[in-house]
Amino acid sequence: MAKYLIHAYPKRMWYVNEFLIPSMLQQGIAIEDIKVYNDVEGYGNLKACMKAFATCDEEGGTWHLQDDVLISKDFKQRTEWYDNGLVCGFSSLKFDGDILSMHGAVPRNKMWFSFPCIRIPNEYAKECARYAYRNIIGNPTYQVYWEGGVNDDWVFRKFLEDCHPDCIALNLMPCLVNHIDYLIGGGSGQQRQHPITAQYWTDGDLVKDLERQLHERQEAK
Repeated sequence: MAKYLIHAYPKRMWYVNEFLIPSMLQQGIAIEDIKVYNDVEGYGNLKACMKAFATCDEEGGTWHLQDDVLISKDFKQRTEWYDNGLVCGFSSLKFDGDILSMHGAVPRNKMWFSFPCIRIPNEYAKECARYAYRNIIGNPTYQVYWEGGVNDDWVFRKFLEDCHPDCIALNLMPCLVNHIDYLIGGGSGQQRQHPITAQYWTDGDLVKDLERQLHERQEAK
């Protein structure tokens, strides 16, 4: 069975507990296959990500989800089908461009910026955590990337470039999740002027339904 790790931030735990995890359970994912890493210590995006990577099992792989995503209707089915290797389940027009030839199996340098939803072999995740603390975090050469506590996706891609340059990734289309940070707020980074949403997304009704539920939740307060 596929395993899942949600990378969370305290101000978003209400969404994780009330919406994200219940939506996964509703599709039949077992609660014991879902783990949450909540950055209660306030490490920030990058360090918290690396610490979460370090908690992965020695074998197998894990689907890593951010705390501000909405899963597709066939999320469980497809994460189980493609539960092998490095798999990118999210793509945005801003960071990836609308290049259809980039879906499917691609070399490392053409993998999507997919940290809202990505499957990573556990050996890669654990190795990346060690690599980050040894080579990136605290290194003056890369200060611009780590001092703000963000850029976890960049560090992972740098790790692959240095340690696994010939690896292959699967860019999965349609996307497995949509990015809905603009609906829930509470992120640790700056608010974007324009939302970064999934460009290959076929479940628009789910977004509208979530908007309705969030409105009802707010009205009930």
